[in-house]
Amino acid sequence: MDALILCGGFATRLEPITLFMPKPLLPVGGKPLVDYIIQDLDKLDINRIVIATNKRFEDQFEYWVNNKNKSREKKIELVVEPALSNNVKQGAIKGMKYSVEKAGLNEDLLVIAGDNYYDFSLGDVVEKFNSQKAPIICVYDIRSNEDAKRFGVVKLNNGVITNFCEKPEKPESTLISTGIYAFRKDEISLIDKYLSDNNNPDSPGYLIQWLIKNTSVYGVVCEGTWADIGTVDSYKKIFLEKHREVFPL
Repeated sequence: MDALILCGGFATRLEPITLFMPKPLLPVGGKPLVDYIIQDLDKLDINRIVIATNKRFEDQFEYWVNNKNKSREKKIELVVEPALSNNVKQGAIKGMKYSVEKAGLNEDLLVIAGDNYYDFSLGDVVEKFNSQKAPIICVYDIRSNEDAKRFGVVKLNNGVITNFCEKPEKPESTLISTGIYAFRKDEISLIDKYLSDNNNPDSPGYLIQWLIKNTSVYGVVCEGTWADIGTVDSYKKIFLEKHREVFPL
């Protein structure tokens, strides 16, 4: 299995911070956010780790990758999408397709949104994927209907996703997609079909919504701490949590 970490967004809701620094490289607990993802992937049986970013932040990611690789036997790879601004970005799904083709990824694939912060292991997700050999979503119970409105909301029946709704006004569940997915290698080609049908090219949630109409998609509920660093408030919350000694809450 290979891993693709999506770091190609421009994080406009976190401006002005993200005018100068990409969201996955923002410091949390003394290290970049994406380091926590790498730390978890290093515990799993992952062949290749590929970071996908945009042209604006190419230099910063090159610097980070080069420094990480100095002490690594299994090197992190970098793919750069051509977009320089949010106005011309391809969208997350088109970006995923571009990165898969550019990096030559042709094995089962773990896809992780680079703005994820979590303290659990994705070992359960990979184990479930290996036993089912079907698409898997890492699911988290956010325990708030109001908060669930900001995410893709999932309904499960015996582990199978029966409904997926992107940012619903009235969530039917507090189970949300974390932006972490596992796909079989032969399912990656379905992205072409999805895009050729003029479906939404941006949020991977829409791809999942489309997939569950065509195949069985499973959800693994992960326990622990999870946050989507999408706003200043969510970043501040995790930042302060990881710096309790310096900033007592």
